[in-house]
Amino acid sequence: MLACVRWNVSGYTSREVSAGTPLQHRGERGRFLLVQTGRIEVHSDRLEGPTVLEQGNYLLLPRGGSFTAFVLEDALVHEGDLDADSADAVRLVQFMPPAVIASCLLVRDPFVLEALRQMARESSGDRPGSASVITALANVVTTAAVRLWVESGCESADVLRGFLHDDDVQRALAAMHDDPGADWTVERLARLALVSRSSFAERFREVVGDSPVRYLARFRMEEAKRLLRQQQGSVTDVAQRLGYSSDAAFIRAFRRHTGVAPGHWRQTLDSLADNLSTAPPMIAAIAPTA
Repeated sequence: MLACVRWNVSGYTSREVSAGTPLQHRGERGRFLLVQTGRIEVHSDRLEGPTVLEQGNYLLLPRGGSFTAFVLEDALVHEGDLDADSADAVRLVQFMPPAVIASCLLVRDPFVLEALRQMARESSGDRPGSASVITALANVVTTAAVRLWVESGCESADVLRGFLHDDDVQRALAAMHDDPGADWTVERLARLALVSRSSFAERFREVVGDSPVRYLARFRMEEAKRLLRQQQGSVTDVAQRLGYSSDAAFIRAFRRHTGVAPGHWRQTLDSLADNLSTAPPMIAAIAPTA
């Protein structure tokens, strides 16, 4: 689910706000708010009551809504609009609760802080493609936050059941996810789902929004990017693990999905990671008083 969801980001801002300052937002678009330092209290019709966001807390209103926030301690906050950018994201938003909170995000995933710093640099500059870079980084931050929310067990099982709403299709999906390199065919998946081939293909497309073959190809590519990103083997190792008959077949499939060869994709990612780790922060965090 997380591998398939993509978001568009607009109106991103990063700002320091003093204690006592009110923050207000009203809109029908999705909205995220992340507190890098300080504490704020949020009041919204999407929350059960006043909610205090501590340092490192992330709030997502996937279907939009108004809120008023009061800054309790000097704070550095990041916020912006999020729009679903794929059929998967649109469907996921329908089943998510009105508000999602991920606590201690910067502690659990320290790399998020570097992504936020780069987003702030992009928004304050005038470089070509800044909007695309901000969207890509905001997707990283949002995925990390939703993952943390899922790992905390906050209604994630209910969301996933609603997102899939078909036990037979869930069995087939689970099998593909457990072993993406297996020789999966529609017939074999239909046997796992305990339905006929034609019925399975129709129900799979209805639930997932794509054919089994296309979904498996896309999932393999997302898994390939994860393995390459985490340095889990060479290109040949990844190709064999994901069931490709040769390096050439894997490289062709990866290039169709990303536009570049897997080796080049990994090098570009490594270079970006090096730049993020060595670049000085453009926004200074508010230092705690002694």
